[in-house]
Amino acid sequence: VTHILNVACGVENAFLSDFIYKSISVLDLPETNILSYFPECFEFIEQAKMKDGVVLVHCNAGVSRAAAVVIGFLMNSEEISFTSAFSLVKNARPSICPNAGFMEQLRTYQVGKESNKCDKIQKLGGDNSS
Repeated sequence: VTHILNVACGVENAFLSDFIYKSISVLDLPETNILSYFPECFEFIEQAKMKDGVVLVHCNAGVSRAAAVVIGFLMNSEEISFTSAFSLVKNARPSICPNAGFMEQLRTYQVGKESNKCDKIQKLGGDNSS
């Protein structure tokens, strides 16, 4: 591990000389808009990957916030469904359990990504109405 994405609240970064940290305080509440944190989280992960880094994403318990961020990242970077991304993360860490609000937002995120794909395909195909 070379990089640590800390999405906990009130958890200090303990090994500042050993890892590159990014801290984003995210509340583990169903009404928290987890999607609003995705751009900043994904950028940190992508920057680490470009440097051949390995990223650990953690929160207070490692079951809800961190899992939601990793699931969202996989959906975005690998262009896979919520179900596939959830299964990959669950297999790697069986204790994950994103809160109900995060689960709903991740499903919504998939729908948004699917409609973006349709828009891109239509733009690539051009206007065939003439």
